[in-house]
Amino acid sequence: MRNFNYTRKICAFLCALLCIGSMSGCSTIMQSLADGTDAVLNGLADGTNIVMSGLADGADQAFGAFVNDAGTAALTPQNKLQGRREKGVDDYTGAYEATYSDFTGTERLFGGTTLEREAGNTIHIICSLSLESGEAAVFLCSGAEDPVILLSDSGEYDGTADVDGASTYVGVWGDHAGGTVSIEIR
Repeated sequence: MRNFNYTRKICAFLCALLCIGSMSGCSTIMQSLADGTDAVLNGLADGTNIVMSGLADGADQAFGAFVNDAGTAALTPQNKLQGRREKGVDDYTGAYEATYSDFTGTERLFGGTTLEREAGNTIHIICSLSLESGEAAVFLCSGAEDPVILLSDSGEYDGTADVDGASTYVGVWGDHAGGTVSIEIR
């Protein structure tokens, strides 16, 4: 029992000696811990900034893709068209030919809501309309502006239009229309 008390006293003495000896290093240890904490917190802040910036960039890309998809969804699906549409390099370009027989309705053929079009902001529209009965028109809708009639009687049209981020569509409207239409957009 005596040996046990003696061992306890020696251990207590050594612990006290180590504490006193390390007191001079306590401030250094505490400063190192503080510096390490600062480094970790700064790293977390930098990482948070990188993540937030990446999310913002991703959100911009996701929003652009959403807007583009919404524009594509507004086009008349191929299986609902009276004629045949062949798409070009994007939804704004291509060719369409149809023969109408008592057609009443509207077909949105080309266009979209792309914020920034890779092929530039100008499209070239060439179209012809040959009516035998009823009424028909080839039109251009851009943004909130009223539709512009490009061609409403038998004849031909050749011109350009800007597609600068607003929703822009080229289509055909008919009221008991009989005849043919041909549209090419480059």
